[in-house]
Amino acid sequence: MRARIILIVLAAALAREELCAEILDRIAVTVGKEVITESDVVREIRVAAFLDQKPVDLSGGEKRKAADRLVDQILILRDAAISRAALAAPEDVRRMFDQVKSQYPSEADYQAALARDRITEADVTDHLLAGLRALRFTDLRFRPEVEISGDDLREFYASLSVEWREKGETRIPTFEESRDQVEKLLTNQRVGQALDRWLGAQRTQTRIVYRVRVFP
Repeated sequence: MRARIILIVLAAALAREELCAEILDRIAVTVGKEVITESDVVREIRVAAFLDQKPVDLSGGEKRKAADRLVDQILILRDAAISRAALAAPEDVRRMFDQVKSQYPSEADYQAALARDRITEADVTDHLLAGLRALRFTDLRFRPEVEISGDDLREFYASLSVEWREKGETRIPTFEESRDQVEKLLTNQRVGQALDRWLGAQRTQTRIVYRVRVFP
């Protein structure tokens, strides 16, 4: 009888250990004291696939890319909260959401696509809101710092001209004809580079741990 009780106690202890392991396995990344779960990562992949109208890829590599995007979102929102930056509100994504939904011939087709990728409409709007907030943050934080000279524009135009010729463009616009477009492209490029540098610095200053079992 006593041996049976001991076995029952051991079985219960093992069950608790397995449950704890399962809970820990659900943690994909820790960013300081904040947690990204594996379900968060999978949802990010599924929504991105839905928006791009591509098959869902749950490989370790894609999970890592999705986790990186979620880490970036946390770093951006954390800084925005500190600086009290005015980012996008939920109602700001309505037009973007309507554009996504308009790609489907009917409500039934739209709902079928959501069901196929195992996501909800709320998942889509949350994803769009996060992207819009990151864009607003980038513009507010880095665009005012970008300075571009005339030489910068001409050098960038020269590189674009090479790309256009390699793509078989029959008519290459002159520098003056394309100046506004060139300036916009170069500004966006430098804003993106500034964001990448900032995120790199934030990552070195923040304890970020990726769970190996989630990203084989």
